[in-house]
Amino acid sequence: MASIDSFLHIIGIGLLLILAIVLPLIDRPPTKRVLSKLFLTVLGFMLAHFATHALPNKLAGFIYSSQHAYHSLKAKTPHRT
Repeated sequence: MASIDSFLHIIGIGLLLILAIVLPLIDRPPTKRVLSKLFLTVLGFMLAHFATHALPNKLAGFIYSSQHAYHSLKAKTPHRT
């Protein structure tokens, strides 16, 4: 059985393909602008999703590095920035 993550990949790639095929066929500027923004939004979510797959430890380290409570639990020595 496939995971929800696999389904998100398939849906995202499918949306990008559909939008990439439909965009050149549209002539009306307002519709083309909306579809272009939708394409960029889906692409942005897919890239952010890829970044969370590719860099999970570095991303978590970046997020928790600014939390004082995390530093006090992580190490016994004082954290110096």
